[in-house]
Amino acid sequence: MSPTLGGVTGPAQRATLPTIPRQRVRAGGAGTPEAPATRKVRFATVGAVLAGVAVLLLGYLRMARATPTNSDASANALQAWDMLHGDVLLRGWTLSDVSFYTTELIQYALIEVFYGLDQDVVHVASATTYLLLIVFASLVAKGDATGRAAWARVAVVVATLLVPQPHGGWAIVLYAPDHTGTAVPLLLAWLLVDRRSATPLRRWWPVGVLVILALAQVADPLAMFVGAVPLTLVSAARLVRARTWRGTDAHLLVAAVGSMALAHGLLALIWWAGGFSVHSPVARFSPADQLGDHVATAVTATAHNYGAYLPSLDGPVALAAGIVNLALLLLAVAAFGVTVARFFRPAEGDRVAEVMTAAIMVNLAAFIASTQAGDMGSARQIVTVLPFGAALAGRLWGERLLAAGPAARRVMAAGCVVLVVAFGTQAAAAEPEPPEAHAVAEYLVAHDLRYGLGSYWGSNNITVASGGKVHVAPVIGPDIRSFRWESDADWYDAAAHDARFLVVDLKHARYGTVEAALAQFGPPVERHDFGRWALLVYDHNLLVGLPAQCGGLAAATHSHCPALAPKVPGAGLLEK
Repeated sequence: MSPTLGGVTGPAQRATLPTIPRQRVRAGGAGTPEAPATRKVRFATVGAVLAGVAVLLLGYLRMARATPTNSDASANALQAWDMLHGDVLLRGWTLSDVSFYTTELIQYALIEVFYGLDQDVVHVASATTYLLLIVFASLVAKGDATGRAAWARVAVVVATLLVPQPHGGWAIVLYAPDHTGTAVPLLLAWLLVDRRSATPLRRWWPVGVLVILALAQVADPLAMFVGAVPLTLVSAARLVRARTWRGTDAHLLVAAVGSMALAHGLLALIWWAGGFSVHSPVARFSPADQLGDHVATAVTATAHNYGAYLPSLDGPVALAAGIVNLALLLLAVAAFGVTVARFFRPAEGDRVAEVMTAAIMVNLAAFIASTQAGDMGSARQIVTVLPFGAALAGRLWGERLLAAGPAARRVMAAGCVVLVVAFGTQAAAAEPEPPEAHAVAEYLVAHDLRYGLGSYWGSNNITVASGGKVHVAPVIGPDIRSFRWESDADWYDAAAHDARFLVVDLKHARYGTVEAALAQFGPPVERHDFGRWALLVYDHNLLVGLPAQCGGLAAATHSHCPALAPKVPGAGLLEK
């Protein structure tokens, strides 16, 4: 067919095309007043956003400081401190079942550059992590929307995440690293998938997705179940639906599968090079007769993560905010259902929405089917449902809420006011709490007792609370044993250290008792009690002949613990 010119079919010669002169707007022309006004609006918008971010950060920092720092969080601070001082591979360290090596530990190290070794590092990091969660969930929700539609999508996310469940919710989303921060790199990966055409990586964007997912899985095996596996399932299903094995979904399928292999390879390489060891996640398939209870736990835990668990809310403001959060949770549930229904249509759907929906589905299914579902503290295992659900709701309902009638708009405005007031009330009412066993730390520093042992929950936190002036190596009971969990093997070397005291947790006998200490080490030369904690001071090195607890195995000393090679995530589910 011949080329067309102006919509008329026929031959078009290049010479016949009219030359349109480029128009220029000179100073003082009609176009000049609009540009400064536009710039002012943009500057005002940026300023308002930055001011809002600062207010959120300060508010969340106050909430974070209301939860005492414990031994888990303090161990992460000590690991980051070692990395900052040259031990990048954390040689000799045995971590928990989650390393956080490529996520929060790097964040902690950066904060420690300015803070030093201090318990407030934990609070600053948790507040920053939650703020990043809001930012990246908002960007994913925004998608390619612009103008008022973009702001509406972002508003849904901010409203959903703004007010966490008081106290109990703070301990989930504003505390030590425990899966909340895992959603940050995953949201970054979904953002890269969504905006791949505009990324500086250009055609290498699948490699970026692969690397981000792999690093997330090195830090937290949960990232495989809520990141790589959902992306694999959705990409494969979309390829089958399209009846092709080429294109974007093929690239994503390779990236998702490759990330799982790369993550395990990196952990194995670190271990082979003498770096840290990590325990396998403690999870098994649950008996069938417990599934009903686990479903109820999943519902309650999800409401808790959304700040919508009404039975634990006190006061009219908190209750009103909980009702608004419940409405936002139902909005996310509706978005989840719509995305599932649309997936089975022949037309191509929203890829990122489908991946987040699959991630929510896999996370909840794994939680219900495993032994991870327990008390309200287990809500952290499904905390990624919160940002993914918020971003999903923003993508699907943002424009529709914008088009709502006057009455609905008034209701939404009232809900926003309630949330803002609740956020301010929570932040103002939050009182900072000292780290656990802080009184013991102060006594040890004041009396120049520099090295000793402590029940796990009275160990690493004392070390960090003292700024490293005192070091307390963790032990476990029922008899006193070194504990290969969030600890460094060097701490138990009797030739290198002289441990002259023992901190006993009187609340938890499984971490050792005073009676066990007396039977094992003899009577102390001094005993001091600090409420939950008993401090026993000795005149000999407690590390000499100290037995070890190496996970599920006992050993004569810590140096006799067998090697702890990395396992493929999920392998524990198949063990008896």
